[in-house]
Amino acid sequence: MIAGEVFLAKLVFRNISRRLFRSMVLIASVGLVAAIGFLSVVDLGRLEQSMELGFERLGADLLVVNDTAKVNLTQALLAVEPDTPALQEAVLKDASQLPESVRISPQRALRGDSQFAKSMGLPDGASLPLYGIDPDHDSTVQPWLDEQRGVDFQDGQVILGHRLRGRLGDRLRLQGRTFQIYGHLAASGVPSHEHGLFFTLRDLNNLIPSGNPETLGINGLLVQAPPDLPLERLRFRLLAQLQGVKVAGGRTLLAMVRQGGRLSLQLVSAFSIPLLMSVLLLISLYTFGIAAERRQELGLLLSLGATPQQLIGLLTAETSLLCAIGSGLGLGLATLLRQPLDQLLSVRLFEAGLTLPYLSFAQLVRHGVVTWLLITAVGTIASVVSALVLMGADPLRLVQNDG
Repeated sequence: MIAGEVFLAKLVFRNISRRLFRSMVLIASVGLVAAIGFLSVVDLGRLEQSMELGFERLGADLLVVNDTAKVNLTQALLAVEPDTPALQEAVLKDASQLPESVRISPQRALRGDSQFAKSMGLPDGASLPLYGIDPDHDSTVQPWLDEQRGVDFQDGQVILGHRLRGRLGDRLRLQGRTFQIYGHLAASGVPSHEHGLFFTLRDLNNLIPSGNPETLGINGLLVQAPPDLPLERLRFRLLAQLQGVKVAGGRTLLAMVRQGGRLSLQLVSAFSIPLLMSVLLLISLYTFGIAAERRQELGLLLSLGATPQQLIGLLTAETSLLCAIGSGLGLGLATLLRQPLDQLLSVRLFEAGLTLPYLSFAQLVRHGVVTWLLITAVGTIASVVSALVLMGADPLRLVQNDG
């Protein structure tokens, strides 16, 4: 058995070296597909994340508050106005029944007294807006984080507005309680994001009790419309389902930008898959062509007593080896090109006010292994299918090269 495998390996390498030009063409073709596929998957995914962050920073589309509240629309779609009357428990319960595709970010906003300002090193008489957010559902505060610790925002931590000073990880003493500085918000021009302190809803309720442990004093719901739901229809639905509320906002242009942009990203991602599959199909057709070119050789080997299984193994081993080598070299090329390409993308995105998400080494290796296995598997399957087609023909007709 071992001797047969050694002979098959020698025959595979001999056939590859005997048709060196054809082998190099196949390796080059596979390498280009691997490099383009790897870079496309990695960079398209990162660009999608970057654009998603940009869309998140547009804020919410609508704001649900108590029907007696006054709304400052200059910041209403990023944060609730402080000291807005609290929402009723029934309103929050009804809001939880809305479809999951409608993103709802509950917030509590109020103004802190001079003790909070003093703790932050601000002059006497200054007041700070204090916000409580739900980290799992927030869609307007955390997207603006300029720097943060590498963990999820949680109880016992605080986010500082852009103009407030403090180092990440430092301890902050407020109202007899200690908080760790989780992050800073980027400059947005919105007063709440410039001077506010952001806690979890539970922490803010412990600092300044709301009087209702069930609602935690929530006084605003920031709502983002899903891509398939027009903004006005969502507004009417909120007014019909939630009693005693006012629905403010309606930045139709920004909502259209967010919804249209997300749809465009989904379409680009969807079209990238058939594009990659079409290129892999071309490799498969090239593999079929190689097998068809060797009809006479295969017919002669069958006439001399070689079994179909041996010939299928021979063709499959050759193609698999060439595809593996080609995809490996292509991934190496992609690795060399990735750094200058990342620099170019980072500069262009920075000019547009966006950032390029970072991928860890483990994530890059995972993408590379998947690409390598996919291309090698496609080449192998195509080789097996083409060999099976030829093995079903009469050896004499193969020798005569009569299709």
